[in-house]
Amino acid sequence: MRAFVRKHPVASFYALVFTISWGGILLVVRGAPGTTENVQRLMPMALVAMFAGPSIAGLAMNALVSGRAGLRELLSRFTTWRMAARWYAIALLTGPLLVSGVLFALSLHSPAYLPGIVTAKDKAGLLLFGVAWALTGGGLLEETGWTGFAVPTLRLRRGAVATPAADEQQRTADA
Repeated sequence: MRAFVRKHPVASFYALVFTISWGGILLVVRGAPGTTENVQRLMPMALVAMFAGPSIAGLAMNALVSGRAGLRELLSRFTTWRMAARWYAIALLTGPLLVSGVLFALSLHSPAYLPGIVTAKDKAGLLLFGVAWALTGGGLLEETGWTGFAVPTLRLRRGAVATPAADEQQRTADA
C-alpha cells in the first residue's frame, strides 16, 4: 500500500480527501431528512467534516511520502513570510471589499442585497466569526492539504507546469 501511495501521491491524496470529507458528512447526516431544522443543526458538523478532509489528508500524505522531514518542511512553511504585510492585507481584503461593493451597488435596486454586516444586530460577533472562519476553515484546514501537499507534489512531478520554486524544491529534496 505504501508503495502505491509513493508512486501515486496526488491520486492517493485526492482519494483520501474525498473519503474523509464525504465519509464524515455521511456519518454526520446518517439519513436525516433534509428539513430546515436538521440542516441548521447538522451544518456546523458537516462543515467541519468537509474541511477536515484536506487537512488530515495533507498531513497524512506528507508523513507517508516524506516522513518526519516532510512534516517539518510543511510546518516551516506556516511560519515563513515571503512578502511584506501589505501584500497579505491586499490579498485578504480584496475579496470582501469587492463583494461588499457589489452588494451595496445591488442594494440600490433592492435592500435585500445589503451586506449582512450592515443589517446584523451583532456586527462585532459577525465580523469575528468571519475572520475566524476565514483563517481556520479556508486557511488552516483546507490549505494544509491543497497547498501543503497537492500543489508542491504536482509541481515536482509535472514538467509542463514546473516553476522555479518547484526546481528549488527538487534540488532541496535531492540534496
